Amino acid sequence: MQIFDDFCKSLNKELQRANFGFSYNRVHLFYRSQWQKDETNIIYLLYRWIWALFFLAVYITCIIVQFCDGKFFIYMTNWGFGLCTITMLISAVQVTCWHYDLKNTRSRVQESGNKAKTTRGLKMYWWLYNMTLSLALIISTVYWVFLHGKMNDKPTRFPTISIITHGLNSLMMLIDFLVVAFPLRILHMIYGMSLAIFFFIFTLIYHLCGGTDEFGNHYVYPILDWNNPQRCLVTFVGIFILIICYWLLLFGLYKLKRMFNRAFSVVWTPHAVGLI
Repeated sequence: MQIFDDFCKSLNKELQRANFGFSYNRVHLFYRSQWQKDETNIIYLLYRWIWALFFLAVYITCIIVQFCDGKFFIYMTNWGFGLCTITMLISAVQVTCWHYDLKNTRSRVQESGNKAKTTRGLKMYWWLYNMTLSLALIISTVYWVFLHGKMNDKPTRFPTISIITHGLNSLMMLIDFLVVAFPLRILHMIYGMSLAIFFFIFTLIYHLCGGTDEFGNHYVYPILDWNNPQRCLVTFVGIFILIICYWLLLFGLYKLKRMFNRAFSVVWTPHAVGLI
């Protein structure tokens, strides 16, 4: 019950207008892992670059083998994986600047202490990360529940790529979410919603302009066929409900992550193990 009460208190605290923004005074948390003890960690730096280069390699491969006269860019899956790639690359660059104190990144934050302010670059990264995280979960859910095997009459042409972009994308983002140290804010779910609205508007305009998918169908996805606007409306509402549910679950997971981190920090201190 104590955990539930703490969760409710945190939820109430989160629902403040100021939390729509991206101001946060513990700036150093954007550059480090939730689980590292020192200010810099070479393992975390390598982790960030391995993650970033993997996403970049997969995305370039996807463009090469699935370009299809530009139809590659009409799909939400490819939007989402592209955002994952950009987000991971930005994170890797930022952690590198912190680790080697390039442009005095670490020095300035340490000198400012709790008065440090999130830079435009960090705000952009936080904004992208929020959209990428929710979008990855939505893409995986919608694809495997509603679209797998229903996009066309042909078997999946690139099964390995499909599994990575529709399944591993969510798994990898969830793993990364458990690793990073910066907070998750409830009200930031609106940015994932705004991207969903933008995509729905795009599919409508694409339909009105006579656009087709790579198989000649006059829609991007069969569940977003604007010849059946009622189905599109149901899809629209369902996506919004999924975003809300997933974001609340992620918020609970974030609180559990913080709780475990504090518990381990206490247990593994020298005082706790009787060394001092």
